[in-house]
Amino acid sequence: MSSRPLRGLPASPASPPASIALMALVALLTLIIGSVAAASFPRPPAEPFRVLVYSGGTHASQDSVRAGVDAVRKLGADNGFGVESTDDPDVFDDAVLARFHAVVFNNAAPASGKGEDLDEGHRAALQEYIRAGGGWVGLHDAAAGTGWDWYEGLVGATLDRGTPVRTGRVEVLDHAHPSTVTLPDLWERTEEWHNWRADPAGTVHTLAEIRVRDGVTGLADGADHPWSWCQNYDGGRSWFTAGGPAPSAFQEEAFLAHLLGGIEWAAGAKPGDCTATRAGSFQRTPLATGGPADPVDVAVAPDRRVFVAQRTGELEVVDQRTMKVSTALDLAYSPETAARSDGLIGLALDPDFAVNNWLYLLGSDPAGKRLALSRFTADGSTVDPASEKRLLVLPGRRSTDSGAPASSGSLGFDRDGRLYVATGDVSLPLASGAPDDLRGAILRITPQDDGTYTVPRGNLFEPGTAGTRPEIYATGMRNPYGFTVDPVSGDLLAADAGADGAVGYFRITEAGQVGRPYCSGGTARGAADCSPRGTGAPPDTVPGGGGALSGPVYAYDPESLYRTKFPEYFAGKWLTYDPAGRRFTTHSFQRGDQSFSDPRFGSVEAGELHSVNGVFDDMGWNRPSAAVFGPDGALYVIDAGLGSGGEGAGVYRIDHVGDGRLPGAAVSTDRDNGPAPLTVTFTGAGSGLPEGVPVSYAWDFDGDGGTDSTVANPSYTYREAGRFTARLTVTGPEGTTAMTGQEITVGNTRPRITVHELPDGGLYRPGGTVPLTVDVRDDEDGTRPVDCSRILVRSQAGRPGMLRPLVGAPGGGRRCRGSLAMAAGDVSRSGSHRVTVQYTDRGAPSAPELTGTASLTLRTAFQEAEQYTSTGGAHDGAVAGRRTGASGGRALTEIEDGDWIAFDPVSLRNIRSVTVGATPCGTGGTVEFRAGSPDGPLLGSLTVPGAEDGVAGSGTAGGGTVSPTAALRSPDGSVALYVVFTDPAWNTEQPDLFAVDWLRFDGPGAGRAGAG
Repeated sequence: MSSRPLRGLPASPASPPASIALMALVALLTLIIGSVAAASFPRPPAEPFRVLVYSGGTHASQDSVRAGVDAVRKLGADNGFGVESTDDPDVFDDAVLARFHAVVFNNAAPASGKGEDLDEGHRAALQEYIRAGGGWVGLHDAAAGTGWDWYEGLVGATLDRGTPVRTGRVEVLDHAHPSTVTLPDLWERTEEWHNWRADPAGTVHTLAEIRVRDGVTGLADGADHPWSWCQNYDGGRSWFTAGGPAPSAFQEEAFLAHLLGGIEWAAGAKPGDCTATRAGSFQRTPLATGGPADPVDVAVAPDRRVFVAQRTGELEVVDQRTMKVSTALDLAYSPETAARSDGLIGLALDPDFAVNNWLYLLGSDPAGKRLALSRFTADGSTVDPASEKRLLVLPGRRSTDSGAPASSGSLGFDRDGRLYVATGDVSLPLASGAPDDLRGAILRITPQDDGTYTVPRGNLFEPGTAGTRPEIYATGMRNPYGFTVDPVSGDLLAADAGADGAVGYFRITEAGQVGRPYCSGGTARGAADCSPRGTGAPPDTVPGGGGALSGPVYAYDPESLYRTKFPEYFAGKWLTYDPAGRRFTTHSFQRGDQSFSDPRFGSVEAGELHSVNGVFDDMGWNRPSAAVFGPDGALYVIDAGLGSGGEGAGVYRIDHVGDGRLPGAAVSTDRDNGPAPLTVTFTGAGSGLPEGVPVSYAWDFDGDGGTDSTVANPSYTYREAGRFTARLTVTGPEGTTAMTGQEITVGNTRPRITVHELPDGGLYRPGGTVPLTVDVRDDEDGTRPVDCSRILVRSQAGRPGMLRPLVGAPGGGRRCRGSLAMAAGDVSRSGSHRVTVQYTDRGAPSAPELTGTASLTLRTAFQEAEQYTSTGGAHDGAVAGRRTGASGGRALTEIEDGDWIAFDPVSLRNIRSVTVGATPCGTGGTVEFRAGSPDGPLLGSLTVPGAEDGVAGSGTAGGGTVSPTAALRSPDGSVALYVVFTDPAWNTEQPDLFAVDWLRFDGPGAGRAGAG
């Protein structure tokens, strides 16, 4: 491409031939004089970088354009970098662009259509410049629509409709990036605010976002509204700010600092991470899957050993050097104790664990009547039960009904070595706080070397105060689901579940009666719009269900050499997670007091809630229930799995990989247990790097540290009995590695469990009794009668009775019979509930015990329609929306011809009919019940009238509800039950068919009592 001089820069005039000799002589003299001068005077410092300001194709006013050019020139003069400006599109030439480290699009965007200012050649030069590592900076109108997909990806978003000029505030989220490091937490600005055609959050790294609750009219609901962001894009660097539409912005000191940092980062002159909130920047590595049974807490030792507490009483240890999983301690709970709602619930390592190897456990004593806090001593991957030092016993058992929500507990040390102990009690009323009751409280003690403890100064009650327990630090919470101690501030952060289902978030800075939550959740984002204070008046509680748990606060260590540690962006942020919503959020807090000029905005204080944002949205979870940052700056997460039995449970490490990626390591086998000799076929499918990047494999089958195979899919024969950890190490081209392990048990066969009488997807009525029979087959036990006491039945929906041998049953004495007493009362009438049955065998010579598991789903006979498993159809399915007067406050709307919902699995055994609660607010239609698919066998149907037909007794046409009933045929076994909504006469010009609130299945169902 040819190059033309930049406009505003004079071209050199052509010289006549006669003057060439004279010019050469002058040039020689100039060179000599310059050499002498250079030897006599110091050289000016070289420019660290140079930027080009481009203002062509602008959509902004000329005043804004000139102000932008002048501002960047002054920034360059004040900070020593070079600046050139132009509006000539011919600047987009390979040779010209090569002179610059960054290009600033000054309220300018490539025009689209007939009058485009960047032709095909110009665009190719800009693309090549970015792909070669160039930097790009965009101001406001640089995000105007262009129709050029690559450029709009470079910007990150496209401007949509704007709002009237109004004062609002920007929430600064990243206090580490050079463009935002000096900005206030809440940045008050008066300007035009913009929506984006597509929310860029997740595809870019958000540096700052608009505070939407400031009442800025015209901002779309349900979007994050990023205001400034950055990203590594197509080989280069891209930084954008929505600021700068008016000339006044370029007179603001804060905005100029913001712009300067963006230019410096884009030019490569200052470092800054731009991946922290972008999807795909974190990688999850499984450390233990398939083995954990109801894991509840996790702690990571200085040498990166991972300790995992299981509610069933086992303390597991994962050695990340070998990927071996060992049982360090087994509290030997009976099946009855393990089926209840306590068990082992809390774990913490001593601050001096690297020296003394002390760890603390909170859990039921062996009799299951009390909770005990004990200290144990670890030795590698084992813990000696005889080393127990019992510090504290909490009087009285809590709920013994396994149908009630699980009780909670948590342990944590502060920087002064004081141990906090959180205890919950689901049987206590909201805001309990008896001064002599340790339940529903957070305790604070100082452990002593001899296994006792002292009470530190500053707790709620002075030692010796009549009728009080001096261990109490904070009280008034019902069931504090975990807490964390901020490693920097020392503040206590806790989440608590109220009796009304609301989740309270607490920031506790001193001992006190917490009372109502200072911040209560239940919104889609995971927290409410409120300001948690440790000592101030609580704001209004936001109703609504929720289950968010308190996670850790990240302490960034700039000296840490771990390459996958979390970035500084997360420093001081509080991580919480919602098991029900299967999501993680970060809570940011005000770092200092602030006041504002607009009278609409009250002052804020340090410690108040600043913002709440999602993280790891690209990762799928079953039920995240505990998380902690390790010494490596990685996050370790417990996924408790599905239901009370922990199906799909696992222990994971999350690393920050940014724009790179660690190789993945995954192992699957055709078998993992059986008699010796045992031949196992391994596969590394799922390992490696994307796009076929070559990796190497190293297998250690017997755990001796050697390499037994280097192929991707090997086989190995185990000759001797025992338990082995087969380890796979995958190495990428840059030397990065990933490792995973697989437990292989030789000499024992996992028992096989079959549940009879209780169907998968069976329908029951709360308060009824559901029978079940368990068949156990164990190869090593042969025909020996099964020990029914070794069978563990777990369900949050029902309390298991004692299992007894079924005399005279087929298969001899390998069957046990029992029942589940289904919970009633405040347990939800609707929904699905997991039932897990486990049997642990007696092991075999030289081979450990193995546990067999069977799981199934039970459903209440009354089902809220919005709790479907899936939806779909010709018009994208139904929508669960809020509806006044509906059962549960929600109902199915947007129902059109051919739409459907499905419940999977469902057993209609002993079900005679179904009744549907609906609102005839549209044209009306038919509800069909089909097995297996939307067009599967018809099991029954009913009709819902249209609004014009009226509803008897409602007073107005379409103003009430109807509840038609249909007889149902029962298919064999469990099926996916499809509820299909039809009206062949319907068309898109008509309203929806109707709204559906609930379904009630009538008949005995899975229980002995009627389900109707």
